[in-house]
Amino acid sequence: MRHLLLIAAFPALAACQAEPAITVTDATIAAGPRSAAVYATIINEGGADRLVGIEVDGRAPIALHQTSNAGGVMRMRGVDTLDVPANGRLKLESSGAHGMAMGRIQTDPPAVPLTFRFANSPPVSVRAAVTGPGGTAQQP
Repeated sequence: MRHLLLIAAFPALAACQAEPAITVTDATIAAGPRSAAVYATIINEGGADRLVGIEVDGRAPIALHQTSNAGGVMRMRGVDTLDVPANGRLKLESSGAHGMAMGRIQTDPPAVPLTFRFANSPPVSVRAAVTGPGGTAQQP
């Protein structure tokens, strides 16, 4: 019976030990006059990981935030990391987890290089489309 339990548990243990396989899609920056939010979809086709940071063009760090709704009151708090589940995805969006930059992000050209940093995976660099508040196209 003990051998049967070990055999049954092996696939679950193997999944926990798998290396993360991270890609980042649909990256956008919603830029306002005094701040900007970073949205994207982080897809993981391997073991669990954590998003530990985002940088704009290698120079401006982006703070990670989590938005919650408690009793009809929306709250946003800074967090050190965001979980990227094994064989799952982390969606960075306005009503949940996202990145936040205080200050104006320069938008020349209208797509900005972003680097996503993870606890266990190599950094992933993408180009993010820049929109104005509410997702409107930003004028150069």
